Amino acid sequence: MHLTVGIFGDHELAKKMGKKGTTNDITIYNHGSSEGVFTYVCPNSEKVQSLLYVLNMIDVPVLVVKNLTKEIGETIIGIDEMKFEKGFIITELKENVKDFIKNTSLEKFEMIEESELRQKLLETKFEKKYDSVMIPIDNYFNVKGIGTVVLGTVKGENVSLHDKLMMEPLGREVTVKGIQSQDKDYKETEMGMRVGLNLKGVSADEIKRGYVLCNKIEKTNELKIKFEKNKFFRQEIKEGMDLFVSIGVQVISFNVIKVGEILELKSDQTIACTNNQRCIIASQNNILPRIIGHGTIC
Repeated sequence: MHLTVGIFGDHELAKKMGKKGTTNDITIYNHGSSEGVFTYVCPNSEKVQSLLYVLNMIDVPVLVVKNLTKEIGETIIGIDEMKFEKGFIITELKENVKDFIKNTSLEKFEMIEESELRQKLLETKFEKKYDSVMIPIDNYFNVKGIGTVVLGTVKGENVSLHDKLMMEPLGREVTVKGIQSQDKDYKETEMGMRVGLNLKGVSADEIKRGYVLCNKIEKTNELKIKFEKNKFFRQEIKEGMDLFVSIGVQVISFNVIKVGEILELKSDQTIACTNNQRCIIASQNNILPRIIGHGTIC
C-alpha cells in the first residue's frame, strides 16, 4: 500500500514515523517496509499556502493537539473544508477537543494514542481520486547528468516508462524517462505512490509547484466557483478583493469579480482544474483564521 499522511501540530511525531526527505515550506518524511510505503507531510511555514499545500497532498490527516491555539483552530477549519473521509486525533485534552471540533467533519475522526497510529494507518483504505492520469507536482529540480526530476503523488491512473504526458497549465508535452520511488527504479507507477519522475521535454526552471502531469485537463485564468463560506471567517468578501484559491497543489492569487452563490474570480496566472473539482478559498491577510471557505469549480 501507498499512503500520504498529513501530520499537523507536531513535527516530532513525523520525525518518529519516517526519515526526513525534501524540506522547504513543507517537510516530507518517508517510511517504507514490507507492510507498505508511507509519506508523512508537515507544514513548515506560518504562511497559509504551506497549510493549503499539505491539505491537498494527503490522503489522511493526523491532528496532534497539545494546546488549543489559534493555529490549531485554523488547521481544524482547513481539515474540515477538505471533508476527509477518515482521520485521527492524538491529544490528552480529549473533552476540550471534542467541544472544539463540534459540528465539523472531524467529529468522525478517531481519537487514538500515538502508539496506535502506525497500525491504524495500515488499516486505512482509500480509492483513487481521478479516472485519468493525475500527478500534481510538489517539488522539482535539475539533477546533473540526469536532467529534470519532479516529485509528486499518483492520484489517478498509473504511468509507465516512455509515456507521453501533458504538463499543465504549461501546455508542454513531456516524456517519462525514469520512475523512482523509495530509491528504487520502476517501470510503472502504482496508485498512491509517491514518485520521482525524470522528464524529457521540460527544464526545472519552467516548472512551478502545483503543475499537473496528466492526459488532458482544463486551464483558465477565470473561475466560477459554487462557494460556501465557513462560519468562523467574519470578514465579508467584496468585489476587488485578492484571495488565494487552492486547487490541488496550486495556490494562486485571484481577484474577486462578482460575489454571490457563484463566486467569479480572475487571475493574471493560469490554473489547471476539472469541473466539480474541490477548492479552498483563503485570505491573503495574516489575521487567523485565514481559511474563508470551500467550493466546487463550475
